[in-house]
Amino acid sequence: MTRYVARRLLHGILVMWIVSTAVFVIFRLVPGDPAAMTLGLDATPEDYEALREELGLNDPTHVQYLRWMGNLARGDFGKSITHGYAEVSSLVFPALGRTLELAALSILLAVIVAVPLGMISAIREGTWVDHIARVFTTLGFSMPTYVMGIGLLILLAEVFPLLPPGGYVPFGEDPVKHLSQLIMPVVTIGSVTAARLTRFMRAGMLEVLSADYVRTARAKGLTERRVNYWHAFRNAAIPLITEVGVNFGLLVGGMVVIEQIFTWPGLGWLMIQSILTRAFDVVQIAVLVSAATFVIVNLLVDLTYSWLDPRIARS
Repeated sequence: MTRYVARRLLHGILVMWIVSTAVFVIFRLVPGDPAAMTLGLDATPEDYEALREELGLNDPTHVQYLRWMGNLARGDFGKSITHGYAEVSSLVFPALGRTLELAALSILLAVIVAVPLGMISAIREGTWVDHIARVFTTLGFSMPTYVMGIGLLILLAEVFPLLPPGGYVPFGEDPVKHLSQLIMPVVTIGSVTAARLTRFMRAGMLEVLSADYVRTARAKGLTERRVNYWHAFRNAAIPLITEVGVNFGLLVGGMVVIEQIFTWPGLGWLMIQSILTRAFDVVQIAVLVSAATFVIVNLLVDLTYSWLDPRIARS
């Protein structure tokens, strides 16, 4: 187990080094002068040169790369010139927290819906309950998330003004309004994610229910309830943990459109706003933090999975 954990940690570090290098290279390959993109067209050549010197853009590429990696290792993400020399970390991490909040609540809703629906659909295969579950998963897979988001926005904020159309108020300032602003984006993301998890849970349950040990449990005279919930569900739920973790990681980096629709100031929203204001120093750190979050979540999922099923670590 210790060797498995060490391998996964080394793998995570390697992935983060590759991602950090890729971010450095990509932003250096973007056409145009970073100083000109930051200052705009009204600045003088002297202003451009002064900013290039300040940012170290006149140094050789390998020197810039070593400085970049060294700053990341120290947790120094620099300052954003576009945002009045504010610490980039003070912009990125609060936005990350808001994205994590939205992703966590969406995943929670998805699991609450998907686990019982997938179980019942598999246990009652071929019945009307199964048909309803399959229609739900088909709609969830076929309907783009932004379409559902816009539909909810029109229905619940315009036609029937029951919820605020978007925005963000901190929980400590107004808990009720904060939670009301979360309802539509959470339902939007949670519904689509629930469709994927329901299909995954149903397939896992069907596979387990046809396994030899389940048939043996029935032959021993165990009740269907005990067979379904004690034997089948426990084994079908273990792979679901991986699927939940992967979906959570994808949500952290993939909620750009939803955050724009509901003006939720998360990481995706910050990246779009930073691109529009040419704050590329913020964009590159936001991309890096998003990737790091995905890697960390998947590392935790792998470790949890290996703890629940020691055969993974031994293999």
